Amino acid sequence: MKQWFVIQTNPKEEKLACLVLSQQGIHIYQPFMEKYVFHARRKTLKKYPLFPNYLFVNISPTEEDFHKIRWSRGVRRILIDNHQPIPIEDEFITGLSSLEDKQSGTIKKPVEFVPGDVIRVKSGPLKDLCGVFEAWGSDEGRVRILIEMVNNRAKVVMHSSLIEKA
Repeated sequence: MKQWFVIQTNPKEEKLACLVLSQQGIHIYQPFMEKYVFHARRKTLKKYPLFPNYLFVNISPTEEDFHKIRWSRGVRRILIDNHQPIPIEDEFITGLSSLEDKQSGTIKKPVEFVPGDVIRVKSGPLKDLCGVFEAWGSDEGRVRILIEMVNNRAKVVMHSSLIEKA
């Protein structure tokens, strides 16, 4: 029965490792994200690996398949614990792939906030405070929110994982 395993690639050799492993008939999954790059006053949207230097492979846990992976170009190692490769649950991979946008092939933010949404801070020093979502702050997941504090609205910038819709 096939299982998912994590392999580490050499720096910036994910494409080479994917090519070599797929030529050997090994099923590979590499999630991507989009990130804005600024160069010469231009803002360009580019695809980057969600987990740089790591790939997921679906193989039978046999010594023959492990040997194929260990000695492939671009592969540094298989992640192990107590000298045994660690299998990843199928639910993790299906969960990741369900977050993928089918057109662009990239992982999208699971919750889309729009300006004016009422939000609540889940954790941190401002926990349980409510505010109004103002804007996405950057491609790194930061958001800008307005929080009512002492008869004044304060603009706060924080990571989107710290807030939820109220």
